[in-house]
Amino acid sequence: MAQLESIIAQIAAMLSITSLDVYVFFGLLVMIVIIAILGLARIYSVLFGTVLGIGIFVLFSTVLSPEYQTPETLSLISDTFAKAIIGSSVYLIFILTILVPMSGGISVTLPKTVLGKIFQTISLTFLLILFLTAVFLGLIEKSYIFIHTESFFTYIKKLSIYSELQSSLLFTFVSAHLPTIIIMSIGFIIYKILFADIVNSMVTSLIEQLKKQRNTGAGGYEEVPSHDVEWHEEFEEDHWWHEESDPHGWHGHH
Repeated sequence: MAQLESIIAQIAAMLSITSLDVYVFFGLLVMIVIIAILGLARIYSVLFGTVLGIGIFVLFSTVLSPEYQTPETLSLISDTFAKAIIGSSVYLIFILTILVPMSGGISVTLPKTVLGKIFQTISLTFLLILFLTAVFLGLIEKSYIFIHTESFFTYIKKLSIYSELQSSLLFTFVSAHLPTIIIMSIGFIIYKILFADIVNSMVTSLIEQLKKQRNTGAGGYEEVPSHDVEWHEEFEEDHWWHEESDPHGWHGHH
């Protein structure tokens, strides 16, 4: 154990970071490897599950918040019940993050090239890690959203290790850009689910049109397909045979 701490300290000194950052870095590395093994479809599914969970939590928080209640709804839904629903629904974010990939219901279009798959996997992995970290930190820091109800996140905030983690480079960066990361991540998954196929079809159609224009020669005619050339050659051969058999050229003067 002492030897491991010595190695960690040496790495931290070499990179001019704290030992805690080294631990966080190795933790992220393990997450990246796990997510990469799961594949792109699973990454999209995790993002979708997280967004769905956030959406349900925000819906319950808005509908059941005392600020938006009317005298009629307040008589039907007690304050204690509203707090319990809001406090419990937050866990749906993480439950759906696990359940949606397990269901395998999200189908995504994957790049055809190996390089494209590698690039997209790495990009989505970093996005997913930033997104989940931002959601986690947001729920801890914005503990007032539980309307003074005790939760797992309020307990985490009291732990000493959490104060130490806040000083790490990753947590500092995510905390500084918390709303931006969450909004961009949610926007990305909504785009991927609803609009990506439409945009891809439009881009593919545009590329095909450009290829056709490029294949059109300078004289304004399109390159003749190979099967048409073969048919044309056969026709000429057949026509030549008729001319040989008809020296007076009757076939050409009908």
